[in-house]
Amino acid sequence: MVDASVRPDELGTKVTLEGLFGLAGRMAGMVEEQLSLVGSCLERDDPIPAQAVIDGDLQIDKMERKLFADSVSVLALRQPLGRELRQVVSFIKIGAELERIGDLAKNNAKRLLGIGENISQLPQAAFVQLHRGVGRQLDVVSNMIVVQDSDTLLAILREDKELDELYNSIFRDLMNQIAQDKGFVDVGVQGLFMAKNLERMGIMSRMFLKHCIMGFRASFLMVGGQREILRRF
Repeated sequence: MVDASVRPDELGTKVTLEGLFGLAGRMAGMVEEQLSLVGSCLERDDPIPAQAVIDGDLQIDKMERKLFADSVSVLALRQPLGRELRQVVSFIKIGAELERIGDLAKNNAKRLLGIGENISQLPQAAFVQLHRGVGRQLDVVSNMIVVQDSDTLLAILREDKELDELYNSIFRDLMNQIAQDKGFVDVGVQGLFMAKNLERMGIMSRMFLKHCIMGFRASFLMVGGQREILRRF
């Protein structure tokens, strides 16, 4: 739903496709920054900066609502066709995926604050590696608009498989530690939810990639191994 605080005259003829590209790019950059901040909290053994992630999520929500409103404005006032129509629809989907990733980053930040000084009990090295992997994926996908290399796309999917294996490793380690140490249950359960959130972020990044391909590189769908790539989604 379009944000009621946005007046109709603010959604007028000044809204352009170029503006949608810029807004989506800024939103992706902010989500990447949120994810990076959560990872640095783990790396530095300090959960306190996680509060900034929680506060920053409000801005991401606001940007998602504006991206949706501006996209609807372009559809209604400009009535685009063909490639431009695909692009505008993709922006609506991309905004939703980024907003969900931001929500998951906020959820992990809240869990870090809940864990507090017990953060060192988590498998921090593995969590940091998983955070960095998801962050790299999101960064590459955010630049998908200018990427036309099937090898780059395949590399993203290969890394997605590696991240799945890393998630499974973290899950097994946490479950084993919970079974062996009842005092670890509270921290371990929080860690399980955090790992699951990161796995879901990876899945959403891949959906982001799909929306970019379908919206911005339709002419690339018939090139090289692109059909094989799409079958993997």
